[in-house]
Amino acid sequence: MRGLKDIKKKKNAGGRTISSSTMPYTGFLILIFIIFHLIDFHFVDKADNSIYQIVLETFSNPGYTIFYILSMVVVATHVDHGFWSLLHTLGITNLECMPVLRVISSAISLFVGIGFGSLPVFITLIS
Repeated sequence: MRGLKDIKKKKNAGGRTISSSTMPYTGFLILIFIIFHLIDFHFVDKADNSIYQIVLETFSNPGYTIFYILSMVVVATHVDHGFWSLLHTLGITNLECMPVLRVISSAISLFVGIGFGSLPVFITLIS
């Protein structure tokens, strides 16, 4: 007869994904990104420069451009689980729909990540 100590628990039981297991870390990284973003774009002297000039100047720095793109990867990962959790909160948990909902959640997160991540790429290409 097997005892309780012989029963192995699956660490990934319940459908854990990379997105769900990294939520605290991605949330913290997004907070850091928001602070940098506000410092670089909101708390600057807009009297001498237009927003367009500020964006061009900021993304002329390759380090900030890479930081911004990587931050959008983090945002996409965070949004993936966030949207998935929203669907569960709304009670959309039908087992037959789960694969479709997973694809929809991933598609929305990719749209957000690629959409915002394309801005520094575009600015770098035109300047």
